[in-house]
Amino acid sequence: MSKSLNYLWITLLSIYIISPIDANPLFFDDLIAAAALFYFLYKNAKQKQQRSGYDTQSNSGYQSQQKSTDGPHGPLTLDKACRILGVTPDATLDEINRAYKEKMTKSHPDKVSHLSEELQEKAKELTLELNAAYELVKLYKKA
Repeated sequence: MSKSLNYLWITLLSIYIISPIDANPLFFDDLIAAAALFYFLYKNAKQKQQRSGYDTQSNSGYQSQQKSTDGPHGPLTLDKACRILGVTPDATLDEINRAYKEKMTKSHPDKVSHLSEELQEKAKELTLELNAAYELVKLYKKA
């Protein structure tokens, strides 16, 4: 369902619940309308969350390399990327792969899904950071 249609349903259901005119003199129709309203609100919030999730994860893919390596503390350099992965700049590609996989198994958002939202958000940020660092180091090693 489109965003505007979702907002239309939310508005209409809110007006119906507030209005003194009811289809049924008892409160059952208002309960049904309230349940539908909460469903549409939930659906709207879920769509917003998905859209914001796509925005934060879109740093790999079609964007330029410079934009995808910009972190919260400035552009990602090779030294920073190696520090994030916990390897030396002269490490082999196999060592880099092992370090990346080891860090990802510890901090992947799916592994901390049972913890608080704050820790899940930190895990998501760390995963994005690890992915950017891994891509940069891998690009440097292949060149």
